[in-house]
Amino acid sequence: MAEKKEKKFLKDRFLLHMPFDINLILCTVFLNLFGILMIYSASYYYAVSAYNYESTHFFTNQLMWVAGGIVLMLALSYIRPKVYRLFFWLSLFGAAAFLVAVRIPGLGHSSHGAYRWIKLFGVTLQVAEPIKILMIIFLANAVTKLDLRSRASRIFIYGMTSLIAGGLAVLSNNASTAIIVFAIMYFMIMLNYPKQKWFLIMIAIGIAALIIGLLLIDKMPYRETENFRITRIRAWLHPTDPEFSDDQAYQATQALYAIASGGFFGKGIGSSLLKYTLPEPHNDYILAIIFEELGIFGGIILTYLFIYLLYRIFLVYRDCRNRFNKQLVLGIFLHISVQVLLNYAVTLGIFPTMGVTLPFISAGGTAAFLTLLELGIVLAVYRQNEEERMYREAVSEQEEENPELKLLKKSGPGRTRAARRRA
Repeated sequence: MAEKKEKKFLKDRFLLHMPFDINLILCTVFLNLFGILMIYSASYYYAVSAYNYESTHFFTNQLMWVAGGIVLMLALSYIRPKVYRLFFWLSLFGAAAFLVAVRIPGLGHSSHGAYRWIKLFGVTLQVAEPIKILMIIFLANAVTKLDLRSRASRIFIYGMTSLIAGGLAVLSNNASTAIIVFAIMYFMIMLNYPKQKWFLIMIAIGIAALIIGLLLIDKMPYRETENFRITRIRAWLHPTDPEFSDDQAYQATQALYAIASGGFFGKGIGSSLLKYTLPEPHNDYILAIIFEELGIFGGIILTYLFIYLLYRIFLVYRDCRNRFNKQLVLGIFLHISVQVLLNYAVTLGIFPTMGVTLPFISAGGTAAFLTLLELGIVLAVYRQNEEERMYREAVSEQEEENPELKLLKKSGPGRTRAARRRA
């Protein structure tokens, strides 16, 4: 009898609440609408010259993907997160299958010497995007099911993630996504491993090795036939040198000129000059267009929106009592935050050019679509957190109204028949 009352009370209480994180949804929608607006502003000149005077090509493409992504994001919020616990091996094999697919003739599609896309049913899909979400699901399962104190478990997670990240760098020629996947794995293990000091020591060693590597690259004699990644690092170190300024360092230097020319309030939407000279200004370097057209003020507003989005995701992570759900949200938080930080760092000249897009802002329908699906998983975890919280509140209120329920709960399985009848 008491259980029926509890369920009825919970149902009535739940129906009075909106089971969505409205703040997260509104922030996400606003970021996407802002991204669509800036994509049109940055791309219409390029689209006219590259797509037979169709100035809205990238605008309409992004709009369709975002609209579909928001609908599916809300639909995914109704799917219990425990479903993803069934995809431990399937997510890993799925990521590997996408990597192999880019090299299959007729299915894989290359551009600028990189095999990063597949064409399926007339739709071009960048394989890095589904691989990210599949690896988040795999890592959430691995961290939850395996004992991280065991060296064998850690070696297994490192090994599987390294295979996928290495495949991205070699088969897909996409080192930037490989770095993002490896960073997600590293921080997920670090935050769940009891002895975090060893991970901090490894980070310090990695930074020292990176500095030594940069010094060695800088001292090596330049050759035009060298690896393009080394050339990018050289261009980053010496952007004004004649051998780099008109090629590898061109985007980075032009982006800095655009940011400087925007001032505090910018030139106004549509008034950018960089978009007429920068190759594909709607992609990796769209942040420079935003700074040029909206100034530092616009850049601060955009940065605040990203910080607020990550803050809302962090709140969902903090309120999780289910360990698997917690790891899912952590992986999504790490993915978005690492990608935003890398894009900002590249645009501002802190890192060399890497080809990292800005979530929801850079053109790329599949990237926006699949990131919205990730937020659908966050909303599903939020829904479960709210249900559990309301259930605890309902039980607590009923225990206050009927103290015998609390005594019955404490008595455990050995409670008497009389106690059950009184309850």
